[in-house]
Amino acid sequence: MKKIMRNLYKIVGILTLLALFSCQTADELIPTTGNEVTGIRIMLPNGTNTDFAVIPDENNIINLDIDGSIKTDLAKIRMSVSIPNNATVESAIPLGEYMDFSKPVSFDVIGADGAKKTYTVKLKVIPSAIGIKELWKKTGSEMGFTTHNNGAVGISGNYIIVHSRTGFSYFNLADGGKAGDMSWEGIDWQDLGFKLPLHMTTDDAGNIASCNAAVAGGQEVHMFWWKGVTAKPELLFKYTLESLPKAQIGRKIYVRGDLTKHAFVYLAVSNNNVILQWEVKDGKVVSETPKKIEFNIDYTMGVQAKVVPIGMGENSNYFINRFVNNQPQVAITYMDGKTNKPIYESEHHIQNVFHQWLGGGHAFDYADMNGARYIFLLEQNTHSWMREIFTVRAMMKDPSKIKDITSLIHTRVWNDWLYFPLDPAFGENGNATGEVKVCVAPDGYSATVAFLCTNSGIIVWNVSLE
Repeated sequence: MKKIMRNLYKIVGILTLLALFSCQTADELIPTTGNEVTGIRIMLPNGTNTDFAVIPDENNIINLDIDGSIKTDLAKIRMSVSIPNNATVESAIPLGEYMDFSKPVSFDVIGADGAKKTYTVKLKVIPSAIGIKELWKKTGSEMGFTTHNNGAVGISGNYIIVHSRTGFSYFNLADGGKAGDMSWEGIDWQDLGFKLPLHMTTDDAGNIASCNAAVAGGQEVHMFWWKGVTAKPELLFKYTLESLPKAQIGRKIYVRGDLTKHAFVYLAVSNNNVILQWEVKDGKVVSETPKKIEFNIDYTMGVQAKVVPIGMGENSNYFINRFVNNQPQVAITYMDGKTNKPIYESEHHIQNVFHQWLGGGHAFDYADMNGARYIFLLEQNTHSWMREIFTVRAMMKDPSKIKDITSLIHTRVWNDWLYFPLDPAFGENGNATGEVKVCVAPDGYSATVAFLCTNSGIIVWNVSLE
């Protein structure tokens, strides 16, 4: 009897397991209706696989950016998709085989009810590396610097423009040889309260802009511009600086766009979180009265207040530099151009035991080369050091997650000395001035980057996507 009962228990157990297994199998096979694509895997020729959770737009177009090499063969990319378990895919080239993503790739997903939806994938390979070639490097003595005078550098066509408080000179881009001096004919800066131009810049098309500096309390700035290095200056606008605490303008100028067509001119207000913006069309300001951009954060842009917009437009997002506890920071903040609130704030770069001598990071510029987004930034201080040059990679991909600038830098040493500037012939850089200027080539595959440190010298790079 016991044997019979043991066998009966075994049979019941087996039937129970079968029942459980059958239920699990049935659950797994419950049809999932629909014809939606929820995920895509892209397989590059080098074996790199990247998975994307996707939400197609209203036209069922899926835009994907993937890091890779500029040499990626777009005709040899494979793709797989995530779809409901009972849907099918129809594609001119079967999934998993080579597809040509140099143009949009389309496929159909057919649901269990026979409904068909066509999807189109547009893939862009963003180069994940750049090559840097130093074109030339010259000391302040070789460039004809005067102590404390040279605070900015620009790029116009085949020339590098070097700022001085008494005149602007231009040099051959290829080798740094002097080519000429720019005209100041008709400029009336000497008649104003603050007579000197502390800065100069170039727009995206190589036009030049500069103004005298002004301090709060009724001083005027007169902004002039040049259509190239051999042109005569033209008055762009006049502006009287309102009363703001310790306010100055003219220490840093930025122009985004083409002054001969459409551009925006920015003057950041020193020691305040205020930016003045003028719109320019066909070489004329839309209004002499600027748009006043204000933001409320617990630090200021400092004396060397710097703003760098990432694109054209009145409400473009922008970067600012930082000044905390009376000290310039090697740090940047990325601002929302509509709300004027920080999107992210990088950490102050720390150079280990040399932290006590760290300088500011107000000298920087931004470039977008076919989606490969970089910031070029230098560190400098009153000892005329420009110890480090940084290229900050792809900061715009997910700004909310980027907090530490040190995790995204490629460092180049400015000179081989630890305790001396590039040019020992000059003394300390009392204003800790300098500038970085980037000019992206029309095709977006390369850029020229010029670094200037007051009392030290100039370095010029050619940067190309790899």
